[in-house]
Amino acid sequence: MAINANKNSRLFISPTPVVPDTINAMDDGTAISFFQAINDWIEVEEIEDLGTAGDTSEAITFTAINNSRARKLKGPKDAGTQSVVVGRDPLDDGQEALIAAEATDYNYAFKLVLNDARSPTHSKSEMYYAGMVMSKATNLGNVSNVVRRNFDVGINTGVYEVLSDSLAAPVNTLLPSISGVVQQGETLTALTGVWSNDPTSFTYQWQEDDSGWADISGATGKTFVPAAGQVGNPLRVVVTAINGAGSTSATSGATADTLAE
Repeated sequence: MAINANKNSRLFISPTPVVPDTINAMDDGTAISFFQAINDWIEVEEIEDLGTAGDTSEAITFTAINNSRARKLKGPKDAGTQSVVVGRDPLDDGQEALIAAEATDYNYAFKLVLNDARSPTHSKSEMYYAGMVMSKATNLGNVSNVVRRNFDVGINTGVYEVLSDSLAAPVNTLLPSISGVVQQGETLTALTGVWSNDPTSFTYQWQEDDSGWADISGATGKTFVPAAGQVGNPLRVVVTAINGAGSTSATSGATADTLAE
C-alpha cells in the first residue's frame, strides 16, 4: 500500500456533449467502458487546484418520540461541484474547451489521471465523470498575483474509478489512422488511435505498397511528406505503443494512391 502526491496529475475534457441519464443507467463496468472509448480528450494545462469530486449522500434523519435518538438514513447521492483553478492561458486548448462548454447547457465527459503508479510496471489510476461547466470566472488578484480562472464543474454522474494495477503491454482498441492530403509534398500526420494500459510513448514507421508493403527508409516520425518515389503508391503507418510492461504495434488502413504535385 502507498499514498501519493497530486503532482503530475492530469485533467482532460471531451468537447463532445454526453447524456448523464444514459451513463447513470449503466452499471459501473459499462460506464467505464463508455468513457474509455472516447477518443477526443483534450488536456487542461496550468492546473493549480483540482478541487474535489465524488459522492456524498444526503442525510435523512428521523427521531422517534419513545427514545429521543436521531437516526440517519442515506438519501440522494450528489457527486459535488469540482472547483478547478488554473493559471489563465488563452492559448491552451483545454482551457478554451472549458470556456466553450460553459457557454452551453450541455454535459461533458471528464477524465482525471492520478500520478499514483508505484512502479513503471503499474498503471495510473483514472477517474471518469460527466457534468456541466458552471463558471469560468477570472481571478485577477493584485499586482503580484498570477491571473487565474476558476472553473466549477457540476458533476451529474457517478465518479467511476479505475484503480492502479499491475501493468500489461498496451492494447489497441481503435486503429491508428492518417490525416492530410495524400499528395507529393503535402504533410501527412499519424493519429495514434486508442490504447489501453497507459502507453508512455509511441514510435512510427511509414510504409508504401510498391509491389508489396515495405518500410520507407527514414520515415519514422509522426508526420511524413510523400516524395516523388511514393507517387502512385498507397501509404500506411505502423504505430507502436510502449509502456513499462512492453510494446504493441497496430497498423492503420491504407490511403488512396499518392497523387503527384
